[in-house]
Amino acid sequence: MMEVTPHLKSVLKNYQHSATKSLQGPGLSLVATKHELPSPEIREEEFVPAPFPVQQVPILTTPDTSCSERTETILEGESISCFVVGGEKRLCLPQVLNSVLRDFSLQQINQECDQLQIYCSRCTPEQLNVLKNQGILPSGAPSCGLITKTDAERLCSALLYGQVSSVLRPRKGNLSFPIYHECFGKAHGVCFPELYTSKNSKCIECEDCQGGFSPQQFVCHVHRDLENRTVHWGFDSCNWRCYIHVPREHEDYKQYVKYLDDMREQYEGKMAFPTAIVDPVIKRKQVGGLFCLIFILHS
Repeated sequence: MMEVTPHLKSVLKNYQHSATKSLQGPGLSLVATKHELPSPEIREEEFVPAPFPVQQVPILTTPDTSCSERTETILEGESISCFVVGGEKRLCLPQVLNSVLRDFSLQQINQECDQLQIYCSRCTPEQLNVLKNQGILPSGAPSCGLITKTDAERLCSALLYGQVSSVLRPRKGNLSFPIYHECFGKAHGVCFPELYTSKNSKCIECEDCQGGFSPQQFVCHVHRDLENRTVHWGFDSCNWRCYIHVPREHEDYKQYVKYLDDMREQYEGKMAFPTAIVDPVIKRKQVGGLFCLIFILHS
């Protein structure tokens, strides 16, 4: 058996303690030099609890020290400040709560976070200063929570589209084909490409609830096999074409994949959207109503 050196014992003991006691996990203790042996007795950090449970850094990694450059991302049509940490965008939680989720109470949001097993981290002092200096947070803000883009999309989808009332009403004979995604636990649906007349057009019908969704909304929509204990990382609903698939066993697989590719080109502005088709029954009612209005005015 390999002999465990005193230094390795000390590092492991330090890791066991700090991984459960600090916001940054083991920190730099795993890369200490021989002359800087960490003491096994480490005082617990004092900090104010974050508004949501705090997510630990993945095992055996050191903190990302180059993550204080503010950038922006779009969440449900709102521009949100964020920092890129380890390749994942971390959004300013107060901005998310005050814009995208402003119609929901903290109790509702907390309840959904518990259900989805969503944990939020706290920004570093440098990140906090950046948000204050650029007017994102008030100068007296003591701290700020950060939520990953992936978890923000999951949370917004559950709260905004959890109770779907919108139902698709495709014309008889509309082209349709089966699709599915495997994000956050899978969902199956039917796509109606002719209904995709704008980025936010609802053109996909969920197989379970018959609700109507745009492609960007559908990839966040889940009913069964909800993956709550998986560490989701790097998800972006804008990349919906990477997540939506056609069953390979379908005889017209290649043709339907081409329809999805065309929809992606339309979403990215590289191809024109199809013209919205007005239901002839509705059109007759509108013309009839206009005729009645003209008749009343003349009489």
